[in-house]
Amino acid sequence: MKNTSVSKQTHTSKEPARINDSGYYPSKGMLAEVVKQFQAPITRRAIRPGFLARTDGFDVDQAVTDLEKQPGQEGLLSRLLSVSDLTEKTYDRFADNPNSLYNWYPAVEAALATSNTELKTPDTKVMRLPIELAQFIRLEYQDTSQADKALFNQFIFDQFGLEDGKTYFIKTGTFSSKFQFANAKCSEPREMGEYFQVINNFAMQVGAGHTVDLVVREYIEDTEDNPTIYNGMPLRTEFRVFVDCDADELIGAVPYWHPIVMKRALQAGLSDSIQQDYQTYLSHEQKLVDEYNEHLHRVKKEIRAILPNLNLSGKYSIDVMKNGDDLYVIDLALMSQSALTELL
Repeated sequence: MKNTSVSKQTHTSKEPARINDSGYYPSKGMLAEVVKQFQAPITRRAIRPGFLARTDGFDVDQAVTDLEKQPGQEGLLSRLLSVSDLTEKTYDRFADNPNSLYNWYPAVEAALATSNTELKTPDTKVMRLPIELAQFIRLEYQDTSQADKALFNQFIFDQFGLEDGKTYFIKTGTFSSKFQFANAKCSEPREMGEYFQVINNFAMQVGAGHTVDLVVREYIEDTEDNPTIYNGMPLRTEFRVFVDCDADELIGAVPYWHPIVMKRALQAGLSDSIQQDYQTYLSHEQKLVDEYNEHLHRVKKEIRAILPNLNLSGKYSIDVMKNGDDLYVIDLALMSQSALTELL
């Protein structure tokens, strides 16, 4: 969906990033090399080495403190945090977000490796951006210059070790942009920085801009020739399983594409594309229901197999995607913040 061309790009420093158990983190020298090359006035105002990035002059920390003291303001607080410029406190808050893939993926990867299970997970790299670059992807896409976009594109290409001609699935730490799937499926790796900007801008608009992490995953090609909705997303059978990691118990499961939810959401859509998605879903609904029922026992069995080795605390939702005979763990979130609990 992102429609932009990138001219010849400036290479960032080739100094290698530090690698830890959870992902990739740019060095200070690498960051300084990137920052000093930014050209657009808004970018240079917002991002300078050692300078806290701000563009709106709004006292976010005080507003957050005030809202936290008022009961019933959780929604407003979430939206405020989603659209605000970063401060050190908001950055730390987002970094600690248990829903971010950066924080749960190592536990999932370890559990799959140490359990007797058929479950898989896509090859995944995750980067925690320093505050200056985390602020860059919060700037409006149209307000950043093409030169700065090209610089960020090259930074992303180098640091994630991307390959020309390869297709990737990308998301922020907490937001997959599935409703604009043409941005989540990136076949232009040298423009991926721009894709991340667009995805994060949209996440902020819908109250989901609560992360400082970026994720690049293997794109799992659809082996079943499923129809697509949401601008190119294959409508595959998916399961949302709720678990208690402290008790190693499976609480329950529901179809991710639940007929009640999907019909209600798509039928109310005003655009022609959403109405087409609605018709596509109706034509595919029975296959989704049948496959869900056919494979539910297997999915529950495999989730129970990994729970004793899943080193997380609390109740979570775990999303599992079926692709042919394979089952992929593709997402986790706190159960208290997950949709579909009302359908258990």
